[in-house]
Order: sequence, then structure tokens, then C-alpha cells
Amino acid sequence: MKLYAAQASRATRQAIYDVLTLAWVAAWVWLGIQVHQQVAGSQDGARKIEKSGGDLARHLHDAAGILAHTPLVGSKVRRPLDKSADAATTLQHAGGELADNLSKLGAAIGFEVALVPVLVAIFGWLFLRIGYARRAGRAQALRTRPGGADLLALDALTRLPARRLAATVAHPVRKWRAGDEEAVTALADAYLDFLGLRAIDVADGTADTDEAAVDEN
Repeated sequence: MKLYAAQASRATRQAIYDVLTLAWVAAWVWLGIQVHQQVAGSQDGARKIEKSGGDLARHLHDAAGILAHTPLVGSKVRRPLDKSADAATTLQHAGGELADNLSKLGAAIGFEVALVPVLVAIFGWLFLRIGYARRAGRAQALRTRPGGADLLALDALTRLPARRLAATVAHPVRKWRAGDEEAVTALADAYLDFLGLRAIDVADGTADTDEAAVDEN
């Protein structure tokens, strides 16, 4: 398969299309990363809540431990402090879970933002490139084979616009069915030209080896 043309101007257009496709993909990947970072950046606040909750729980437990040694009222004073410390620990865990969820959410949103545009660009590129490469490769093989002109002429009848066929040969279908050699060669040449390939050399029934590009990417 031939992805790029030999003709400089058309090869340049193909290369520009490739660069634009690559730039499109890179831009959406970058945007997805930015979205991920923006959403995940919110986890800093959640981490602060987690840290503050942990610090508060530790200080309350320390205070409860000290006050527990107070004569007569030690146990009574410690009980509410321990409950407050447990509440602070719950706050710490909630902050940690929130931070983890924000990180996962940022990754998911960033991925979804970039996914569809990137897939559209890649599949569009593959459709155009591989489609041309297969048609050009088949035509290149047929043009050097005996009887290949008949098949190329048939491709011309099925793929070329009616206006272009009429400009190439009068009554193209009728003449192709009749086996008109001149009409068959003209139709085959028109299809090769459509693909950017060299026309068939009538003198020896083959074609030049050099080729140009296709009008389509």
C-alpha cells in the first residue's frame, strides 16, 4: 500500500493533513489533561480537611488523656472529648475519600473529553489513507497486467462522476461492453489519473513506474 504520493504538491497536501490530524489529537489530549488537573486540583481542599481532621482528633485524644487523670471528674470530662475526637476522625476519613474520588473523577472526565474527538480524527485518517492506499495499490497492479485495462475501465465506470466519463468517452458503457480498445484504454487512463497514477503506455501495454498522488487524501 502507498500512503503518500510521489508528486510533491499532492504529497505536501497529504503531509499537511497528517500534521493537522496529529495537532488535533494532541490538542484534545492536552485539553483532557487540563480538565483532569483542574478537577483533580480540587482534592487539595479535601486533603486539607483530611489533615485538619486528623490533627484535631489527635489533639482531642491527647487532651482527653490528660484530663482523664483529674480526680473525681476525669472520666466524665474525657467522655465528650473522646466523642469529639471520634467525630474529627470521621471528618478525616471523609476528607480522604473525597480527595480520592475527585482524583478518579478528574481522570474520567479528562478521558471522556478527549476520547470522541481523538477517535473521530483517527478513524477519519484511517478511512481516507487506507482507502486510497488500497485503491491505488490495486490499480497499480492492474495497469501492468494483461487485461488489466478492462478492469480499470470498469472501475472508472463505477467510481468516476458521469460528467467526467462523458468528457472522456462518448457512450462509455456501450463501448466498454463492446470491447472498444480505444475507449477501454481511455477509461482506464481516466481512472489512473483520478488516482494520480501514470496512464497506460499504449506502445507496450504497461505503465510508467512513477506515480503521483490522489486528489483525495
